[in-house]
Amino acid sequence: MSDVDQYKTYREIGTQLNSDILEAYSDRKLIVETASELDIEFDGPNLAYEFESQMPAHFEFALYEYRRDGATTAERYLEAERWGSETERDILEATVDADPSLFEVESISDSGPRLTVTDLLDDREERALLDVNLSRTAEPGVVLFFRPVRYDEFTTTSGVSFPFPGEEKEQLLDEHGRRIDPDASKAVSRQRFVAFHDLYRDHGIHIQYR
Repeated sequence: MSDVDQYKTYREIGTQLNSDILEAYSDRKLIVETASELDIEFDGPNLAYEFESQMPAHFEFALYEYRRDGATTAERYLEAERWGSETERDILEATVDADPSLFEVESISDSGPRLTVTDLLDDREERALLDVNLSRTAEPGVVLFFRPVRYDEFTTTSGVSFPFPGEEKEQLLDEHGRRIDPDASKAVSRQRFVAFHDLYRDHGIHIQYR
């Protein structure tokens, strides 16, 4: 199986896996608390999402960033060994281990769904990324906030990203430095997700998921 075929398999199984985790562990309190932290309002009993990509972003935050009693929802699912296959376990372990960061797109491959990106927050190193949607929509210079999920074969995104115009890069870095407190009680990754979700409202390139 090629790495592109493997990527498509992981993406399909991972999407269903996230739904299974939500079904197994989510409750009204989790949804309300995570919506409140992301400043998502309600319209009566229902969430009033402001843009199309906000719902998958909310669910990713609820699964992989928000902690109760020291553990995220995804970590509880992993610890309980509720995965249905070795592939599900691999996906879950890789995603739980991944921390989101801000990346600048350096180049798009002409020969396949691959990008070269530079991590702007953690190590300033270039990374190769395999992602079908981003390879079709991103352009060099665009800045992306996402969770880099690393497998043996390749690195991809979790499926959720916040794209920004390249001219916003310095402002985004300034805002990150101002908003993130490494000594705070909440993990840096959680603070980052909240900060860039908020910044995406006013400065992002709003995308549609297909």
